[in-house]
Amino acid sequence: MSGDPTLTCTLLFSRFDEASHTFVSTHISRADGTDEREIDMPGDEGGGRWSRSGDYIAVTTVLDDGRIGTAIITPDGAVDRVFDIPDDTLNLACTVWSPDDQRLACEGWDEGDASRNGIYTVRSSDGGDALRLTETPANLADFVGDYSPDGTAFLFKRTTEEDPAPLMRVSTAGGEATVLSDLEVEDPGRYSPDGETVLTSAGGRIVLLDTTGNEVGEIVEPGTYLFGPVWSPDGDHIAYSGTPAGAFRADIFTSRPDGTDRRRVTSTPDNEIRVEWGRTTA
Repeated sequence: MSGDPTLTCTLLFSRFDEASHTFVSTHISRADGTDEREIDMPGDEGGGRWSRSGDYIAVTTVLDDGRIGTAIITPDGAVDRVFDIPDDTLNLACTVWSPDDQRLACEGWDEGDASRNGIYTVRSSDGGDALRLTETPANLADFVGDYSPDGTAFLFKRTTEEDPAPLMRVSTAGGEATVLSDLEVEDPGRYSPDGETVLTSAGGRIVLLDTTGNEVGEIVEPGTYLFGPVWSPDGDHIAYSGTPAGAFRADIFTSRPDGTDRRRVTSTPDNEIRVEWGRTTA
């Protein structure tokens, strides 16, 4: 493995059992696959998102009253804080950090009032000051994607369950959401660190879009289904999951955004998904 400092930065990923549809464990490793270790999670869900600084991970958890909320953990799995939700009936799963780490974007829903469903943002310090970004149409769900690097826009996917759907964008100042691309994507999108390119996946291939929604690149691996792509902190590499077509035993890979310099991070019989690339070193 090269001495590229990007490849010593830290990956977060989870192992998922498709048969029981449950997360088995969550792990941290260097981006070259070394120094892997399991971390404790405060809930049954896997995944989570690194803060931009790399100091914390935002994950979902179950609150004492049974609602879904948010915990902030350290890279060793210690719980730093759990957000109270001042609203009595809203669930807020807040995992996407703003560029300055001051706010988190959340998937919000109310089991008794679907008109309240949508994307919200809250303070990352305590979960307060909830602001609503989207109002989800009936029978649909808004899945959080990413803030633009300047903090003015937010990417998401509006769909039924987790089916492929067009990528959408909304201003963080409020207003109507618009369709960025009509391509039926599987992932709700990630901005490159320079804000010029959006990374997603569709039909088992990694797709790169410009900021107007035009396709400008792809990664295709014959016989392999690729999904879940994320940028390295410097934008020079991406990480993603890849599984033999028709199987549920994905491994984690890294490559350049054009698909060159492809490297395998994991090689197990497990199903490794929800990869995230943090700034700190393992």
